[in-house]
Amino acid sequence: MLSLRSASLACCLTLSALAQQLPDGHPSLPNSSQRQKLSALTASVRGDAAAPAGPIVRRNFIDEHLFGAMQRDHIPHAPLASDEEFFRRLHLDLTGRIGSSLDLEKFVASPDPAKRDKLIDELTVSHAFKARWTYWFGDLAKTAANRVGNEGKNLFYKWIYDNIHLNRPYDQIVRDMLTANASSNWYNGPASYVARWVVIGLTCEDTVHEDTSDELAISAVKHFMGVDLSCVSCHDGANHLEKINLHLASRKREELWKTAAFFGGTRVLRRVEIDTSRDEYSIDDEGPGYDAAARTVVRVPRNGKGKLEPAFLFNGEKPSPTKPLRSEFARILTSHPQFDRSTVNMFWAEMMGVGIVDPPLEFDLLRQDPTKPPPAPWTLQPSNPELLDALAADFRAHNHDLRHLFRTIAKSSAYQLSSRFPGEWKEAYAKYFARRFVRRLTAEQLHDSLIFATNLQTKIPIRGTNISVDYATELRSPEDLKQPFPGAKDLYFFLDSFGQTNREYSERTNEGDVTQAVLLLNSPFVRGQVRSVPGSFLHSLLSTPSAPEQRIDKLFHRFLLRAPAPEELRLSLAVIASGDAKAYEDLQWLLVNKVEFLFHY
Repeated sequence: MLSLRSASLACCLTLSALAQQLPDGHPSLPNSSQRQKLSALTASVRGDAAAPAGPIVRRNFIDEHLFGAMQRDHIPHAPLASDEEFFRRLHLDLTGRIGSSLDLEKFVASPDPAKRDKLIDELTVSHAFKARWTYWFGDLAKTAANRVGNEGKNLFYKWIYDNIHLNRPYDQIVRDMLTANASSNWYNGPASYVARWVVIGLTCEDTVHEDTSDELAISAVKHFMGVDLSCVSCHDGANHLEKINLHLASRKREELWKTAAFFGGTRVLRRVEIDTSRDEYSIDDEGPGYDAAARTVVRVPRNGKGKLEPAFLFNGEKPSPTKPLRSEFARILTSHPQFDRSTVNMFWAEMMGVGIVDPPLEFDLLRQDPTKPPPAPWTLQPSNPELLDALAADFRAHNHDLRHLFRTIAKSSAYQLSSRFPGEWKEAYAKYFARRFVRRLTAEQLHDSLIFATNLQTKIPIRGTNISVDYATELRSPEDLKQPFPGAKDLYFFLDSFGQTNREYSERTNEGDVTQAVLLLNSPFVRGQVRSVPGSFLHSLLSTPSAPEQRIDKLFHRFLLRAPAPEELRLSLAVIASGDAKAYEDLQWLLVNKVEFLFHY
């Protein structure tokens, strides 16, 4: 894991190098004499060393597990995050964007010892929280308009939002997605999860039944049990997966077919009687069953014989003959212990930066139990298997309450540790979560934080509705950016370049590249955001008489949620020496390019 200082230096070197290559008079940069001042300020980061960590209050069972392990193994840990660090982190994790500097001022000034818990409770019922996690579920389910229709993806978003708003138990949400029937997925919210995985053959009306059943089984097990069965959908695990996944190395392709046979009665039909160009599907339970010898258009040919009876790959359980197959599949899956373990691990990874099992969707089930360790050279997969089991048990005991899970994690001292670490950090400390791990903001977090800080929102229309939204996390899918509105192409390119998934064929990535640095320096989107125009925060700031030092302080608090360090103040005063709006735009542009704004710590 990179430290904040290391990540800062790496990114600043890229930005500074690019800045030096740009010619004088470049439209997004000041002249060469000011560029040196900007480079110096961009490269300056908060390098203050963390104070030695004092005693940490163990606030719940998470802390008992992690700090107990650190104490046992003599592992040092970071101190608790400052109020400013915690405030910024919590807003990014729970709402997908930085918080208000005015709210921060009140938060820091409050003497209430329970103020962190109260802020957590407040944010987990906010609109921004519901929108951020609704969007996240859309990414998980990959509800692209080009797969489930524009109306389908809009309705799926609304259905997920309502479930999060009502705080429905997560197992019930999953069961609804897996069992939905509909004459049209455009009129039934959860039905788009099933419709999304339909496989089309040679023509629009040619839905390939067994391939669709395979895709539904693979997707459900991956999303809700954290196990990727893609490889065994084409061949047995033996002689293929021994160096990748011990558990899957022992599974057979026919076992995947038998799991897919739970969807053998599921018929997903494209509504070609309405319009062959529409991605609209009916879903019912009138399917013919699963034929192990049926054709495939996406995998190597099946070599089985005849119809298969369903059996769940992980425990061999078969459905009740008196109940619908999909409802039995949903029951078996959500009652399996791996459902709870996978779920808590997935959200732990979102909140903590890395999973207890990581990557979260690549569990190896033969490497989970410390009482039955795998053969050498394999090691246990979870960094703390006892904590993972405890989180799963707590999640189950609280009726699969997602809001409770978020609050439990966020209220732990482990979550609230600083990213700054006293002394030398060693890779061996990582499995103890002995500090906060630093990561770059996601594409949506970067966008939403930038427009929140500048107070310059571009109304983004939701395709197929009369609704317009401000934030990327309020989009029904990234495809909403592919329509005519001011700045649409630039915005789509910006988010795509920072790793946004299109939910159809691209996967989300948080890797960095030079394109991102160029866009931060000179994209039309960023250049537009830092302008001092009516309605913007900067315009309001400059319209109010105040000293330069006060304006600089407000800008730093607005973007970085902290005051400038003395050296930063000195450099900033040099940048705005002319006192005109363009000079303040340069300073605002510079704050956007500071690593501290771009990274999640």
